[in-house]
Amino acid sequence: MTSNSKLTLERSTRGVSIRSIALGAALIPLNCFWIVQLERVMFGPYPSTISLFANVVFELALLVLLNAFLKRCAPKVAFSQGELLTLYTMLAISTGIAGLDGVGILSQMMPHGAWFGKQNHWDGFLSAFPDWLVVRDREILKGHFLGNSSFYRPEVLRAFAIPMLAWTGFITLLMFTAHCINVLVRRQWADRERLTFPITWLPMEMTETERKENFFSNRLMWWGFAIAGLISLWNGIGFLYPSLPTINVGITELQSLFKTKPWNAIDWFPITFYPLAIGLGFLLPLDLLFSCWFFFLFWRAQVVISSAMAWDNAAEFPFVKEQGFGSVIGLFLFYFWSGRRAYAAVLKSAISQLKRGRSRPADSAEFSNQGEAMSDRMALAGLIGGFLALVAFCMAAKVGWWVAALFFAIYFPTITIITRIRAELGAPVHDFHFMGPDTMLPQIVGAGVFHKEDLAFFTFGYALTRAHRSDTMPIGLEGLQMAKQRQLNSRRMLTAILLATTLGALATFWAFEHNAYSLGASAKMNSGFSHSQESFSRTSKWVAGSLNDKPNLQASGAMVVGLLTTGVLFMLRLRYFGFPFHPLGYAISSSWAIHLVWMPMLIAWALKGLTMRYGGLAAYRRFLPFFLGLVLGDCVMGSIWALMSLLLNSRMYNFFGA
Repeated sequence: MTSNSKLTLERSTRGVSIRSIALGAALIPLNCFWIVQLERVMFGPYPSTISLFANVVFELALLVLLNAFLKRCAPKVAFSQGELLTLYTMLAISTGIAGLDGVGILSQMMPHGAWFGKQNHWDGFLSAFPDWLVVRDREILKGHFLGNSSFYRPEVLRAFAIPMLAWTGFITLLMFTAHCINVLVRRQWADRERLTFPITWLPMEMTETERKENFFSNRLMWWGFAIAGLISLWNGIGFLYPSLPTINVGITELQSLFKTKPWNAIDWFPITFYPLAIGLGFLLPLDLLFSCWFFFLFWRAQVVISSAMAWDNAAEFPFVKEQGFGSVIGLFLFYFWSGRRAYAAVLKSAISQLKRGRSRPADSAEFSNQGEAMSDRMALAGLIGGFLALVAFCMAAKVGWWVAALFFAIYFPTITIITRIRAELGAPVHDFHFMGPDTMLPQIVGAGVFHKEDLAFFTFGYALTRAHRSDTMPIGLEGLQMAKQRQLNSRRMLTAILLATTLGALATFWAFEHNAYSLGASAKMNSGFSHSQESFSRTSKWVAGSLNDKPNLQASGAMVVGLLTTGVLFMLRLRYFGFPFHPLGYAISSSWAIHLVWMPMLIAWALKGLTMRYGGLAAYRRFLPFFLGLVLGDCVMGSIWALMSLLLNSRMYNFFGA
């Protein structure tokens, strides 16, 4: 082995080391408990609802500070950059699992049907829920919903053990399959298309401390940090002492300005000035920034025009969610087609490796510590095997095989596009509320074609599809990309990602039930049961035949409109250089979360446009640390208030979220 090979092996092993994985595993339960406490008990802040998780940035900052101390006092035990990035990735994965749209919804659903079934007349389809996925004993569930009890009683633990383990296995299998897709697309996106992965810039800069001129020595960064941090500090004090004036960077509602028809159809219309969102927005390309706020106003205009023309007599018209869903499908088809040669090469490589029975000798270096997390053969086999295993899981729950296959055939392209959005553009939000296959399939073919077991699966599938704000597939690809950039052991990084997924799911179930049995899911927990109530109420309407019993042709037509619009936008971008409307902006702005960041994105668009116009790329690079400082300052100070809310068991200043 050459000296360079030895150095690379030492760096990769040192980077994704056993101790970093072990420390990450130890921190995951604490992190998940913090997230559940913030988002389910304290009514915010909601760090998991924006693409760069503020709590993880704060935790990374603490680790970097600890590491600086270790380098001075005990340099032999100090962390390397790779170890810090491993910890960041594991904590981010667990935050996504524990987030507002994560495993906590499954925690709500497991006991929901048995507790609320009689008064809601759900008895007709409760039998469709397998015993190993739910908790049925109402005596056991009193503590869950009413509180003043303990989750640690033996009979309670026995009742929850099998459903928790079953759902944890399902989540792990689901994300393993998703990460196989990550391995298959990473080289095409990162090495051939040169996508920039903007979400990774801040953690990469924060952990790159060996350079003399590093991130923390930049004065502009500290100016940005100070501005955002001081605003959060002052507003936090103002929250505790309401007599003090505050700097309102949160929600200012403008709906009251639109009182007359058709303008009152505009509904919720907030503006915000979150430093975190402005800083993240500055990382985005100008055309996407413009497209996001422009298409947000475009969607609002559709609603107003529909009201003016009396087209809104049809429920949900103009079907914005359905247009957004069609756009997501259009994006997947375009990106798959544009990379078809690369994916064909991957398929050919996998078949070649399969025939040989092992990786080709020429690939041995590529797929070792400097290569991918898996060979093409393993990734393709994992994708196919994982997909079939997920279908088998659903069939064991008495779901029709074609229903399960169609569900996952839509679900995986959706989260793949969300992963692409983050890898290419780093958008601060990507929620895609209520655009999952469980919502769209009944509109396309009608709920009447599904059996009650299929509808029961859609009920639980709501936990995967209600929103995609905290999906962990993008985080996994970002972790693999950081490993590749720093020549770390990608296989170990994937192991850390999968371990974080399993532990994150178990820790979230524990944290939710700990709080539920102590406080009461119905009594003192924010969204303690409301998300499951949404899904069960929808299912009861399906069973009663009052919701999408037949195909909704208008909704299906809106999906086609969204798909065709996306195709037209792509063609115009390919034909006309500088075409300002980005199809990703069209898709992103069709959902709820854009309401919180459209104004910060407009501000970032104006600031970046002026910077590029009068200073060019050099000025952009010069001012970039300032905007990263805005992100870091808001994350750190906001998370300090969030940590205080946990320690003092009292709500503090909410630096981000509704």
